[in-house]
Amino acid sequence: MIENKPAKRFLAIGAHFDDIEIGAGGFLALEQDRGNIIKAVIVADGDYDSLKGEKIRTKHTAREEGIKAFTHLGLNMADVECLEYPETKIPYDKEIICAIERIINDFNPDIILTHWVHDTHQDHINTAMSVISAARYKYSLLMWEPVFPSGRLSTIPFAPHLYVDISAYIDNKIKALESHKSQVHKFTKLNVKWIEGIVARAKFRGFECQADYAETFFVYRMKHK
Repeated sequence: MIENKPAKRFLAIGAHFDDIEIGAGGFLALEQDRGNIIKAVIVADGDYDSLKGEKIRTKHTAREEGIKAFTHLGLNMADVECLEYPETKIPYDKEIICAIERIINDFNPDIILTHWVHDTHQDHINTAMSVISAARYKYSLLMWEPVFPSGRLSTIPFAPHLYVDISAYIDNKIKALESHKSQVHKFTKLNVKWIEGIVARAKFRGFECQADYAETFFVYRMKHK
């Protein structure tokens, strides 16, 4: 007799609105579709300017785009929490570690997902380090693959351990990314094919595991049940 297994709980912690969708959007859409419970935490408030002082995105725009993006992955506003640290200034200190640890204790996730710890964006690095510290009593921690420009020129290359077939959810991922219109506009001005590049990476990772599209993760640690 096959017993009904309880739903697993997945906690994704990203530095910025759009990071989770980039790294694990397909995976989370898959797990949500399986009936598992997903919570997303965004550390920064989303408000930032260019080096020329031009407004790239406001807090309101970031949250509005982020919530819309997550709906394409099956999440709603109740599933998303923002810690509202200043954009580009996320620290690695006791305060943020305790804030993340409280969320971990309250949500009690089976699996935690966050940034690759050897990323090259300071917000991504400090978020990953904070999650490692806050999740010290948890046994399953995955880190998603950085995508250009994050992670570029890192002295330690990303090594994929886990491949997740997201072929059935690539459209969800694309729609989530398209919801971040401020980011699409920013990268278009820079002549960077942002979404095309993310999809191309998923296509390449799919090729490596004989799927149409895949997302990959570094297994920081994993407890098998």
